[in-house]
This record gives sequence, C-alpha cells and structure tokens, in this order.
Amino acid sequence: MVQNKAFIYKAVPVGWPVAGQDLTVEDIGFDENAAPPAGGFTTKNFYASYDPSQRGRMRDPSIVSYSPAMSTGKPVISVSLIGRVLKSDNSAVPQGSIVLIARTYTESYSVFDESAVARTTVLEEKPGVPLTAYLSLLGMTGMTAYGSLHEIGTPKKGETILISAAAGAVGQTVGQIALREGLNVSISHMISHLSTSKMKEKLTSPLPKTR
Repeated sequence: MVQNKAFIYKAVPVGWPVAGQDLTVEDIGFDENAAPPAGGFTTKNFYASYDPSQRGRMRDPSIVSYSPAMSTGKPVISVSLIGRVLKSDNSAVPQGSIVLIARTYTESYSVFDESAVARTTVLEEKPGVPLTAYLSLLGMTGMTAYGSLHEIGTPKKGETILISAAAGAVGQTVGQIALREGLNVSISHMISHLSTSKMKEKLTSPLPKTR
C-alpha cells in the first residue's frame, strides 16, 4: 500500500469553499500490487484541470442542474486528468501509456473500470510539447477556440474580429490564433461595473502581438 493523496470534497460550501472544512487533502491509500479491474486499468496521476463550473457541482444533491452534484466524502471531480497507466486489462489503454481521462477524481493514483475507457484518450508525447498543453491549448480550451473560429466564424485575413469574452481561456486563445492568421483583433467585455475610462480603454484595446 502506498500513499494516495486525494483532494476531498468534505462539505457543501456556503460562499467561498473553506480549506480544511469544505475541501481537504487526505491519504486514501492505493494498493500498487492489486490487479486492475476486468477491462479496466490503474494510473499514477500527474496533472488535473478545473473549470469555474466545478463550483456549481459543489451543491446540495437535491438541487437539479445540467451536471450532477459532487458527492461529499469523495475526491473532487476534475474536468480532465493526465496520468501514466500502471496496469491494464484493456488493449485500448496500454500499460505505460500516457492518458487523459475526462471527469474523474483528483487523486495521486486511480483505479478505473471498463466504463472509463470511453472517456480516456491515449496521448502521443511530442518533443517540446508539455503534457499540460493537453489540458489547455491542445485540450478542450484550444479545440473549442479553433473550432469556433474556423467552423462558425470563418473569418478572412485582414478582417476585424470582435471577441466578446476575451478574459476567459477560450477567448484568449481565439485572440492569439486570430492574430497569427492575419486578423485585426478587438476585445470587449461587460464593463458596466467599471468606473474609470482607463480601465474601459484597457479592456477594449487590441490584443498585443506575441511571438
């Protein structure tokens, strides 16, 4: 048995979650000698990603929403997790491979049954590309940005694109892709709560070009 640190959801928070009360880090143990479940696999985990929507899942389970509430006493559910496969009983998830698993517990080690294979992607490690990129630019954020720009927006070089939510991860990525493709980029944001013209000017100014 080895130490298995987990990010535990202890109680439904009121307002901001309180460390040590609503969220804790605990050792839940992991048997490294145990065989994986039939058709499943086990992992040693490296990175986890979160989204603001995770806070909405920290609620009373009786409150119905588009995503299920998290269960108290269990690890916090991440948006995505990256780890290395320790043992596998499924050819689709080879032992030793690096994998990205969607919607799973935040813990150092994990045990997955066969049902998790459908939300698991085997990653191809590439020189110069950090694994964390698959949680952002090469993950849901980047794919949403690229698809929205090219499949919906379909802008042409030299045109001006207005990004209404450039403060967020997807909006920022759209802006950088657009700049590299020769578009004129302007950003906008809801600024009714801002009082100074300087802040308004900053929020609506063009994005700087980056190398």
